[in-house]
Amino acid sequence: MSMHHLPALLLAAALTILTPASALALRLEKTTVPKAQDIPRATLGWDKIADVKEIEIKVKNGTRLRAVFGPAVQRMAGQSLTLGGYIIPLEQTERSTHFLLSALAPSCPFCPPPGAADVVEVRTKEPVTFTYDLVVLTGTVRLTPDDENCLYYHLDGAGMAPKG
Repeated sequence: MSMHHLPALLLAAALTILTPASALALRLEKTTVPKAQDIPRATLGWDKIADVKEIEIKVKNGTRLRAVFGPAVQRMAGQSLTLGGYIIPLEQTERSTHFLLSALAPSCPFCPPPGAADVVEVRTKEPVTFTYDLVVLTGTVRLTPDDENCLYYHLDGAGMAPKG
């Protein structure tokens, strides 16, 4: 037998050794995009600000979105609110006094983006250390229905809520 035929013989031997089960093991599995209900979601306090709708309004250069808050949310303005959520940093620092807090864990690049009532802009009294874990903050609610970045909710003067 010549060396010229060796690759073909090795291929034939490999094909006879592979059973249907082992051939399936070599098959690449298809990945699926997680569904919204499968994404880790914080629940503490978010139900209190959930009643919001976005409407499209005309502006000089086209259209943009505007928030329309339900009555209970409107009453939250100026009130204290405790929210549990996930930090989305706005600065490249370990500690910050300005960041976003999301009801959705920011761990999935293929997950749907959060909705209008799933993100709050936070300004804290003291710097907060970034973490991938859920944090609990208490601050004063400020509503901005015409925010051009669609950040309709703000938690001002916030601080870490006492553990307990």
